[in-house]
Amino acid sequence: MAWIGRLPKRIGLFRFFLLFAGLVMLAGLLGGYAIGRIDCAIYGYQTERETRLAAFAGCLVRVDDGWVPRGELRILQ
Repeated sequence: MAWIGRLPKRIGLFRFFLLFAGLVMLAGLLGGYAIGRIDCAIYGYQTERETRLAAFAGCLVRVDDGWVPRGELRILQ
């Protein structure tokens, strides 16, 4: 951890750890998005259905009437 000593003094240790925590959170959000997108694509491939990922609804599956969230698909069938 000798590299911490090489940080400029004006940054300060608190700001450094705050920046580090922000970067970890950003990486977690991007990782979660990537996992959700891959999961939706794999579901579409395995079931041979057309799927897409919506921002607030999650994985959507195309049915005759339009697009339905994957979790509600069993209710319609």
